[in-house]
Amino acid sequence: MNNNKKKTGKLKWIIIGIVVLIIIAVGMSGNSDKSSSESSESTKSDSSQTSDTEKDTLPEVIEEHYEIDLTAGNYTAGIDLPVGTYNLTATAGSGNVSSSNMYNGGLNEIMGLENDGYNQQTFNGLKMEEGVILSLGGDVTIHLVSDNARTQEVTPRSPSEGSPVDLQPGNYTAGTDFPAGTYNIIATGPSGNVSSSNMYDEGLNEIMGTDGFGIAQYNNARLDDKVTLEISGTSVQLVPVGE
Repeated sequence: MNNNKKKTGKLKWIIIGIVVLIIIAVGMSGNSDKSSSESSESTKSDSSQTSDTEKDTLPEVIEEHYEIDLTAGNYTAGIDLPVGTYNLTATAGSGNVSSSNMYNGGLNEIMGLENDGYNQQTFNGLKMEEGVILSLGGDVTIHLVSDNARTQEVTPRSPSEGSPVDLQPGNYTAGTDFPAGTYNIIATGPSGNVSSSNMYDEGLNEIMGTDGFGIAQYNNARLDDKVTLEISGTSVQLVPVGE
């Protein structure tokens, strides 16, 4: 009988020990979950604070009203004029007006002073995003107006250290006969044709002259290495401009 009491006492303490261990385990699990939850909340808080800080440090985008008149040449958004959405109006002459994004918010129109079935006098909603190139040909003058121009983000062309180059009628290669680069081309002789092998890629194909039968100047013609320039019936001066 004493042995049975001893066995019962031992079993009782074993059961009590197991219960105590279970309570300790549950308590530790609760603390772990709480710690994990607190860690998660802390991470979310840190992430939120970081996000708020990034928002505070982002530069403010300033959009303003802007107007400019352009003649024959190539003009790059962010360099020659601000990024923005523009309405165009032809104020003189006639010629082709196109942009490098012509199939995605751009244009490719013959514009002129009169809406005569051949010329288009106005074009609205031209999207000039960073790096988009607007090209004007002929003697057309275009007035551009934007109400959301990012005027503070323009990086003008750097001054060029090159010297003007005078060319007579002939065929010339950039990088061989004159330095490769971007030029304003100024007519110095009677009317004739001036064209480059990259005429559809920031080059030109124009009647130029000082006698009123062609344009007097073409701006920002890009004449990279090995591009050929053909001059017929006139003479020109290449005036380097910055990149």
